Amino acid sequence: MIWIATAALLLSRAVVPAGPAAAHNGVTVDPDGLRITTGQCNGDELTVRLTNTGRKAIYADASLSAPAELHLPRTLISTWLPPRYTSSVPVPVRATDGARPGTYHVRVSSRGRTADVPVTVTDPPASADLVRSAARVTVSSARADAAACNAIDGNPVSMWIDATGKRWPDWWRVDWAAARRVSRVAVTTTAQWGLRDWDVQVAEGQRWVTVASVRDNTAVEHVSQFAERRTRSVRIVTRAGNQVNDVSRLVEVVIR
Repeated sequence: MIWIATAALLLSRAVVPAGPAAAHNGVTVDPDGLRITTGQCNGDELTVRLTNTGRKAIYADASLSAPAELHLPRTLISTWLPPRYTSSVPVPVRATDGARPGTYHVRVSSRGRTADVPVTVTDPPASADLVRSAARVTVSSARADAAACNAIDGNPVSMWIDATGKRWPDWWRVDWAAARRVSRVAVTTTAQWGLRDWDVQVAEGQRWVTVASVRDNTAVEHVSQFAERRTRSVRIVTRAGNQVNDVSRLVEVVIR
């Protein structure tokens, strides 16, 4: 969910008094506010744009800060800008574990001026799909462009892919802050080279209990239903794909 609002705040460096060829740069941040929900995979994205409006190449930088309730993957943007060039840098923003609903602020600063972006954090809306309220999603490993959250983002193109091809098993796990009642797990994999074998497990105390096992699957989607369990964690343990020495591919997971 990325707002299409584009009310940007301009932060300009002072023009260097070195004649008409002197360069200066500006920083724009949009949107001018974000709304996100708690949970590791429920963040959103800011775009920071660094612009060189002059005729000489320059180094440009901007610093980012946020309170402990918000997680930023980076706190500094620094880049080389050719003349008349803008660099656009996406910055994911999410609520940290345990963050309470409220309004917090991301600040983007350049040359003594600061853009203030309010971020409103709320609890996820009630949903039959329990992954929407997940506090944490973890995996055994992941490729850089195929992270754990891709398996619950609702996007049929993105997916989780493990980073240890030719080695099984792998696992994908979801945790909640409080126990949930679980009786159904739907797994979507890929039409080609999709998952063949996997187990669905729930946490009971300090151990994992297998509640469903899938073998010799060739379908894109498979639904596992089982007697209702009360748990704070569900894990999918992948054991084989439909190609020799393949990898784990989870396009979407729905838990109810």
